[in-house]
Amino acid sequence: MRTSLKKAVKLVAQQSIGRLPPPSSRLAGTLAADGGKRVRDVRLRPWATSNDGRIVQWLFRIRPAFRSIFVSGVEGAPQPLAKQFAQQWAEYCGCRYGLLMGHGTDALRIALAAALDHDGLDYGGEVIIPNLSFIATATAALDRRFGLVLVDVEPDTLLLDPRRVEEAIIPGKTRAIMPVHLFGQPANMTALREIARRHNLKVIEDAAQAHGSALDIGPSGSLGDAAGFSFQSHKNITCGEGGALTTNDEELFDRAYSLHNVGRSRERNERWEHVRLGWNCRITEYQAAVLMERFRRFEREQKTRRRNYFKLQELLREISCVEPLGTHPGVRKHGVHMFVMRYKLENCGGLPLEDFLRLCGAEGAPIHRGYKCTIARQFAIEQLMENRPEYFRLMPTPVADEATKELIYITQNVFLGTEDDMSDIAAAIRKVQKHCAGRVGKAKPSARVHPERNVEENEQDRQRVESVVRKVSQA
Repeated sequence: MRTSLKKAVKLVAQQSIGRLPPPSSRLAGTLAADGGKRVRDVRLRPWATSNDGRIVQWLFRIRPAFRSIFVSGVEGAPQPLAKQFAQQWAEYCGCRYGLLMGHGTDALRIALAAALDHDGLDYGGEVIIPNLSFIATATAALDRRFGLVLVDVEPDTLLLDPRRVEEAIIPGKTRAIMPVHLFGQPANMTALREIARRHNLKVIEDAAQAHGSALDIGPSGSLGDAAGFSFQSHKNITCGEGGALTTNDEELFDRAYSLHNVGRSRERNERWEHVRLGWNCRITEYQAAVLMERFRRFEREQKTRRRNYFKLQELLREISCVEPLGTHPGVRKHGVHMFVMRYKLENCGGLPLEDFLRLCGAEGAPIHRGYKCTIARQFAIEQLMENRPEYFRLMPTPVADEATKELIYITQNVFLGTEDDMSDIAAAIRKVQKHCAGRVGKAKPSARVHPERNVEENEQDRQRVESVVRKVSQA
């Protein structure tokens, strides 16, 4: 009862006091961390989330759909709703075929196995991936016993660098390229597809963060031999956990269907007949129903995200302590999964990144730390590189290495808000920069920052990684 009352009072405050014009004094003066006024009081003016309108959706759309599924008794196979949405998603991505799966990682590992017709019981050759990505890009390939070639990314977009890809190819050993459409922006697929054509390689798009994105040559999901999407809870369209594979290759799709449906044939689909090695990666009808409902308003939400994304880019041009990532000239639609920036501490009085985030957070800005290390520096991968060096080739990746020291981001839900929201984010960053710029050596570290310990740990980390790299190179 007390919790419900507190929620009601909070809602009333947000709908009344929160709608009043905020005082202009919040934009200057003392920093909120030092007792000044916040640029945005998120207790009264919370940031936009995908939760808005969920009660109405539940009452009039989701609940009736769940009731229908429950009463029908068809909660899984033969998956009428899952197949319906898979086809909708495939067509949205410019493809003829689509499969829904339990996770985005499933979609990637099955796309690789189907594209290269590899059962995963022995070494399958090398797959080239960027050294800057979520670890699932690597583990999906390793799961099917493909070796990894970790290469560098472009300095302006932090996407897979085609020049570094071509340098890494070993004829007869390299079999595929897996570009990652990181943060919602498609990789340079025109250049990568040409490289793949010349070297007879397969291209698997890691589109886990790229829903609704497109290049001038087509939508993400249709730009390679196959693609893997994720519907995990942080994604722009979600069912909690889920994934999808898209392709225009019918033979590849047939193999993928068998792999995700315990080896059954797509053509005959006999319950007790298994024509190849496979697993149960099917999704439930309840998840499919959620996706179908959220897909109805997905493109409308994406338009709002894109509008606010480019508005924030415009507002940050005058601020030197953050540098938004560039947009490739061939991008027709940005997926807006994250608004990623590089923090330039030299333009903010030498203030450490973690302290910058703390001060911006005190002002109400929803800015977070990005990838803290490359794939090669993840402890799990370091251990594998040491124990299984034959599965790894680590190319020089100075751009990716440097990026992990300065990456910060704003999540996609915030961009469902208004232009005023974007102005508040820019104002918070501007306020922190104004107070800290020029105060070199005077920045007050937070209690969580220990410069001496960090230097020592970083040196130990560097030595450990160099040791692993030497072993891999010798292999």
